[in-house]
Amino acid sequence: MSLVKFDVDGDLGLLTVDNPPLNLMSQGVIDGFEEAVNQASVADIRALLIQAEGPHFMGGADVHIFEGRSAAQGRAMFARALPVFARLEELPFPTVVAVQGLCLAAGLEVALSADIVVAAESARFAQVERHIGTTTLLGGAQRLAERAGSARARQIVFDGDQYSARQFADWNIINHVVPDAEVREFAERLARRYAAGPTRALAAGKTLIRAYLDGDMRAADRAVLESAAPLFDTEDMRHGVHTMLTLGGRKFLGKAEFKGR
Repeated sequence: MSLVKFDVDGDLGLLTVDNPPLNLMSQGVIDGFEEAVNQASVADIRALLIQAEGPHFMGGADVHIFEGRSAAQGRAMFARALPVFARLEELPFPTVVAVQGLCLAAGLEVALSADIVVAAESARFAQVERHIGTTTLLGGAQRLAERAGSARARQIVFDGDQYSARQFADWNIINHVVPDAEVREFAERLARRYAAGPTRALAAGKTLIRAYLDGDMRAADRAVLESAAPLFDTEDMRHGVHTMLTLGGRKFLGKAEFKGR
């Protein structure tokens, strides 16, 4: 039985980690993520919600997968794992992650692969790899730098300390902090809102942001021609424009019903 499940509920995909008690990143979880991301990439969905069963999102890696490995074996393991989470990051629709309890090391790296992070008030975040003599192996350091800046990323990676959800929100690492009892409901509601949106336009927005992050402002400007201009031929943009011109003013906001086409 897979430790990571993928399900479809209408336009929303659900990726669920279930490896009790701490949902540790084992080889089985890595394999499960690979299969789930593959399924999500070809499914007829318009957004993805990433979640984990139990009181904790993920307590880090199962350190047994590191024991006795050589540098060459470690390289081979992460040469396979890194593209899985890069593919998760690059899915052509919004991804939302719901975080509760501990979100440490590999767990934080999974969360940082999502577009939007929703956290319970009591959630705790950390990159604790320094405590076993290694560093972030699934992209944590660089994604922290992308969101919070290099100085803050160094602090989080070097210190290995735990931080509150509110602190991470203040540092622009996560997006929403909600009461513990509401985290799953809030994240699902947000994901369904995105799933009901203009899917191709939201995907284009992801592309433009990535073009800026990977290049510069001019690279993102050039990407408009390839990624945003084609939206004029979509059913959603034509419908949205027509709705605005018909209703006028602010009355049109939220009235267009997008089909993802």
